[in-house]
Amino acid sequence: MTEYWDEFFLKLHNQQALKEQLDAAESDEDWMMISIEEAIEKIPTGCLTLPDGKEIQFQALHLYDNQLTIFLPSSWIPEPRAEQTKDQPGSYVIQDKPNGILFGLHQSEQELNPSQVEIYQQQMIEQMSRVQPSMKLVDEKALSIQDAIIGCYESIFLVSPSPYYQIAFVRSWRGKAVIGSCQFKLEDAPLWVPLTYAMLHTATWSEHS
Repeated sequence: MTEYWDEFFLKLHNQQALKEQLDAAESDEDWMMISIEEAIEKIPTGCLTLPDGKEIQFQALHLYDNQLTIFLPSSWIPEPRAEQTKDQPGSYVIQDKPNGILFGLHQSEQELNPSQVEIYQQQMIEQMSRVQPSMKLVDEKALSIQDAIIGCYESIFLVSPSPYYQIAFVRSWRGKAVIGSCQFKLEDAPLWVPLTYAMLHTATWSEHS
C-alpha cells in the first residue's frame, strides 16, 4: 500500500510540475512538442512526423452529411452513431481508447449568432465550473478561422488516478451552436494541445446545404 501511495504522490508531483510548466509558458509555445503552424501544414498531407521521429497518420472524416470535413488521427475510431430521430441534433464521439483520448461534436438546436460566440463560451465555462468542481481553467481564447469565430477554453481536471486536459470549443454554424471538445491525459498535453488547434484550423465547414 505504501508503494501505491508513493506512486500516487509522485504522479501528483509530476502533474503539478507540468501544470506549473504550462502556466509559465502561457502564450509561449516552447513546451509544445510541435508548433501549431507546423501541424497545420502537415496534417492535410495525411502524415505528421514528430521531433522524436514518431509518425501520426491522419485521415479526412466527413461529418454532418459531408458538410464538415475534419482531419483526425487514423487511430481515432468513430463510435457508431446512435439512432436519431428527426428532432435530435447530430452528435459524434470519436475515441482512441488505448491512449485515453475522447473527441466529441454536438450540433445544438440552440440558435447562436456569430457575434454571441464569446458570450456563449463564458456560459460554457461557468456551467462546467459548477458541474465539475475539480476543473482548473488554464486558458481561453477566440480564434478567427476561415471567417468564423471559434471560442475555445482549456482546462485541467485534477481527478484521480488520471488527471486530464480538455480543450472545449463552440462556433456558430448555419445560425446554430456547434459545441465540441477534445480531452486527453494531462501528461500528453504537449502533443495534443497543438494538434487539437491544428485540427480546428484545417477543418472546413460548408455554409450551404
